[in-house]
Amino acid sequence: MCDRNSGRRLRQWLIEQIDSNMYPGLIWENEEKSMFRIPWKHAGKQDYNQEVDASIFKAWAVFKGKFKEGDKAEPATWKTRLRCALNKSPDFEEVTDRSQLDISEPYKVYRIVPEEEQKCNYPSVMWAL
Repeated sequence: MCDRNSGRRLRQWLIEQIDSNMYPGLIWENEEKSMFRIPWKHAGKQDYNQEVDASIFKAWAVFKGKFKEGDKAEPATWKTRLRCALNKSPDFEEVTDRSQLDISEPYKVYRIVPEEEQKCNYPSVMWAL
């Protein structure tokens, strides 16, 4: 069994955010709640609104203690941090063929990987004492 406590925080936090319906575009992709959409609008888009389009990324930065009200807003950094956390976590896998990045309201789709499908980073060989 792998020790994935740090990744579990992201998994639980993100599921709570999706279920909260507080973030426009952050929704379940399927009825089984095994895949979700996360809004992925580029800050250079004409209709980009930081308050809306970066809200989930800001929430992650606040949760992790990387941002507090009054700090300089850095939406690109917030987005990078959440993207890196998702990519690093064994709990999530991007579903690139379901993502839509070239539309007016772009999004990425991620799958929540069941624990039994996750691979440990540890060697499979057991060391003898």
